[in-house]
Amino acid sequence: MDITRRPMRRKDRLVTEEADIRRILDACGILHLGLYDEGRIYVVPVNYSYTYEDGKLSLFFHGATAGLKKELIEKDGRAGFEMDTGEKVIPHATNPALYTNAYMSIIGSGRISIITGNEEKKEILTSFMKQISGKDWTITDTMLKGCEVYRLDADEFQAKKNCPVKRK
Repeated sequence: MDITRRPMRRKDRLVTEEADIRRILDACGILHLGLYDEGRIYVVPVNYSYTYEDGKLSLFFHGATAGLKKELIEKDGRAGFEMDTGEKVIPHATNPALYTNAYMSIIGSGRISIITGNEEKKEILTSFMKQISGKDWTITDTMLKGCEVYRLDADEFQAKKNCPVKRK
């Protein structure tokens, strides 16, 4: 489903099936947040977990209880985000204009909120750790000290992929 406000130029790369979007969410390891900071954009990479149900994407991440990221989130809460699987250049033997990249990505924007309840924080961090490590962990109150947990609800996003084969 394409829920972006701006149409995508390369519609052949648009990913709309929920299962395919989940594959991209699972394959990407880092979420790049773009936060507004008085005339500039501050971009910070974070690990993340997610929920994706009925076309609604929520991304979860954590950070320190102090610092620029927290200050900017508290000040405005709006964010742009990007995640990708990295790039692999696919060369062309005789024409440099025909080089391309293989990738999968999701780009969007939304609002960030800070999770305040300890039980909800534990639940989110437990899910977060399961998604990034594949293991079940028990999150304790002690582990929450010095840790903020954030939720980014996407207002819009697009998933893309380009999976070309090697060309001559």
